[in-house]
Amino acid sequence: MANVAKTLFQTSNFRKLFAGQLISGLGDWLATFAFIAFVYALTGQATSVAFILILRLVPPMFAAPIGGVLADRLPRKTIMITTDLLRAGIICLVPFTNLWLVYSIAFTHEFISLFFVPARDASIPQFAPKGTLETANGLILATSYGMLPVAGALFGLLHGAGGLYPHFLPFAHRIDVHPEALAFFADSVTFIISAILISTMVFRTSVKHMAQHRNMSFHEDFLKGIQAVWRNRTIRGLAYGITAAMFGGGVLFAVGIGYITKTLGASPTSFGWLISLWGAGMGIGLLAVQQLVHRRGRAYVFSAAIVVIGGIIISMALVPITVLAFALAVPFGAAFALALTLAMTLAQESAEDHNRGTVMGGIESLFSIGLGVGAISIGALSTSINRLTMIGFKLDGNQFGMLVAGVFIIAGATAVIKTFKQI
Repeated sequence: MANVAKTLFQTSNFRKLFAGQLISGLGDWLATFAFIAFVYALTGQATSVAFILILRLVPPMFAAPIGGVLADRLPRKTIMITTDLLRAGIICLVPFTNLWLVYSIAFTHEFISLFFVPARDASIPQFAPKGTLETANGLILATSYGMLPVAGALFGLLHGAGGLYPHFLPFAHRIDVHPEALAFFADSVTFIISAILISTMVFRTSVKHMAQHRNMSFHEDFLKGIQAVWRNRTIRGLAYGITAAMFGGGVLFAVGIGYITKTLGASPTSFGWLISLWGAGMGIGLLAVQQLVHRRGRAYVFSAAIVVIGGIIISMALVPITVLAFALAVPFGAAFALALTLAMTLAQESAEDHNRGTVMGGIESLFSIGLGVGAISIGALSTSINRLTMIGFKLDGNQFGMLVAGVFIIAGATAVIKTFKQI
């Protein structure tokens, strides 16, 4: 891993992309915390906070495929710089708006982001030397997930610094009223830095392929791209696996705190520890991906990771012990990171550069669909059941929901294995 990472960071384009994504990843989490705090300050209602989180989850389901097609029709560098600058401008407006405008900005901000991501992910193979693509994808994923604890601490500092902001400087009154404003302004700066770094990178652009795409209407291009993607057996296998893996992530967010507090009888603080252990596991998975792939191959590790995710959720459902839940959170996070990293890698290598944007847009859409459907469906199922007995086990709603989810995920892994065997 160390040698591979060293090779990547010796590549100027990847080094700049990583730095830009690390900084903007910090800004993304800052904005998430700031949105939560700002909306709660305006309304004092947890349901209002939940609504803004939903608004940030919905756009990927339909914006990502559109952004993917555009990433094949237009220069990806231009798309990335433009979207960074647009987000920098939009996020600054939040402290000066009312609740409904905040909702609109949150939705629009996330919508624009889904044009950036496919262009970025489709470009990563250009910047990763041979044999380093898994590590490159893992490092880019780490720029997002790894910035969570840092962003939490920085948000606390910025929020506290609101009262120290000099009154002779611009926007002093607004920051007095809404100290979250500093976090939104900081997020804007991170996007500008990212845009500057991307502007110095060198992208390989196929004018011929872009011209071919432009000869078709956007609608024709979109449908042709979707058809080409679905005819690819590797992509079909990935579709099953990605949906199953992200479904598992959605389940953890939907019933995790209920499982910890009601099923296990632990404190809400314990849920924070569970998430922290999950994050530590993701770090381990990202560090181990290159070595595991070298030993067993991408398809095997991808399929095995999904089986592990499903197996762990079933184990936690049937054996509700706090120590076991904490112990299993680490391998769950590792398997989740492996699945995400290898999904990106397999998708990138299964597509030609001229339609890689469309493929990565579809992958990003599946990420959100799996996460959203898992959270909503299993959350609803868990709350609809009080207690029942099944195959000799007494289960509450949280356990039953997790058991159903685990079975679904294992079924998804089986479909992945079957599809890959046919390739």
